[in-house]
Amino acid sequence: MNTTPNFSINELIENDGLTTVLQPLISMNRKGLLGFEALTRAINPRNGESIPPFTLFNMCEDLETLTRLDRACRRKAFETFAPISRADRSLLLSVNIDAAIINEKTFNYGLTGKMVEECSIPVGNVVLEIIESKAGNDAALSSFVAKSREHGFLIALDDVGTGHSNLDRIPSLKPDIIKIDRSLIADINRKFHNMEVTRSLISLAERTGCLPLAEGIETIEEALTLMSLGIDVFQGYFFSRPAPAAMAVNTDMTPVKHLASRFKTHVLEKINRQKIMENSYKRMASKLREALMDGTPGTMDSALSAFITDNTNIECAYILDTNGIQVSETICNPYKLKENRRLIYQPAPVGADHSLKEYYLTIKTGNQWHTTAPYISLASGNNCVTVSTKMYDTPKSPILCIDIST
Repeated sequence: MNTTPNFSINELIENDGLTTVLQPLISMNRKGLLGFEALTRAINPRNGESIPPFTLFNMCEDLETLTRLDRACRRKAFETFAPISRADRSLLLSVNIDAAIINEKTFNYGLTGKMVEECSIPVGNVVLEIIESKAGNDAALSSFVAKSREHGFLIALDDVGTGHSNLDRIPSLKPDIIKIDRSLIADINRKFHNMEVTRSLISLAERTGCLPLAEGIETIEEALTLMSLGIDVFQGYFFSRPAPAAMAVNTDMTPVKHLASRFKTHVLEKINRQKIMENSYKRMASKLREALMDGTPGTMDSALSAFITDNTNIECAYILDTNGIQVSETICNPYKLKENRRLIYQPAPVGADHSLKEYYLTIKTGNQWHTTAPYISLASGNNCVTVSTKMYDTPKSPILCIDIST
C-alpha cells in the first residue's frame, strides 16, 4: 500500500489544511487549568483524511519547507487561542518550536512576536517549547532563547530525560519550564530508577528556578507518585486528550478532583505504611542488638551471620565504632548478592569509614534510631533501606547498621 502523500506542504498550507487542537496543562495547586499546549493536526486536501503529525513533518524535504510549516502551525495556534486568551488572561499557551529551524538566519526575525501581537495575546502568556532532542546549533539556540526572553516569552525545554536530551542546556538556557518526558513517566510508580531520575530532575528544576512539568500522564498511579515527588503541573490523557478549542476550554475537571481526593488518602496510607515498616525494622534491629549485647568483635560476626540466616529480607549487617569506622565484617545474605555485578557492588570491609554517612551522623546527633530513604545498596546492588541504632545506651556505644530489602 502506497502511503506517500499525493500533495505538497505548500498546497496544504495554501488550502488551510492545518488545524490546532489544545491539550490542557493542569495545575493541581490551582485544581484547574494553567493553560494549553497547541498541537497541529492536518487534513489531506485531496481526500479529507487526517494526516498523522509524524507524517506531516517528515514530508518537509528541506529547511525552507520545514520553516514555512513550523510558522504556519504557530500562526494557526495563536489564532485558535486568541478568543480563549481574551476571555481569560491568566491562561498560558505553549507552542512547539522545531529546533532544526533555529539558526543564524531565523532567530532574529521576530515573526512569532508579530503573530502574538496581531492576535492580541499577552506575550508573557506564551511559552515557546523547544523540542530539546532536535536542538543542534548551540550558539543559535542560545541567541534565540535570549532574544525571545527579551521580548517577554517564556521558554520551555521539551523531552527532558529522553535519550537525546542534553542536561547541560538547562543551566545554559535557564528555561522557565522543563517538560519531563513520557519515557520516564510511564509506570513510574513501579520503576525505582525512573522515580529516582525524575526526583533528581525535579530537584534540579526547583534549584535552578524553573517549573517541572510532567507530560504523558496516563494513570492515576503515575499522577499520585509524581505529586508525591513534588510535581504540580501535569499533561496527559489521564486528564484530557487533545481537543478542539471549544471542548478544551471546558475540560472536565472530574479527574482533577478525583486525584486531589485520592492524593490525601495516598499520603496518609503512605505515612501509615512507613510507620508499620519502621516499627518492623526496629523490632528486627532490637532482636539483633539483644543477640549482640555481650559479644566481642570476634563473636559479633557469628551472631550477625546467624541472625541473617533466620531473617531472609536482610541484605547485610555490620557494626561501626563511635567514630564511624567499621569494626565487624559486612555479613551478607548470599542469596541477595548479584553474582554478575560483584566487581561493582562490594561489601565494605573492616576498617571502612562510614563517618560521612547519614545513618551514622544522625545517630551521632543523639537520635536513637534512623531509617534511610530507599537506595541501591553498594554491598548487594539491590534496593534497600539502612536502619541504624546504638547498641548500648552509652555515649561511646557502637552503632549497629542493617540493610533491609525494600
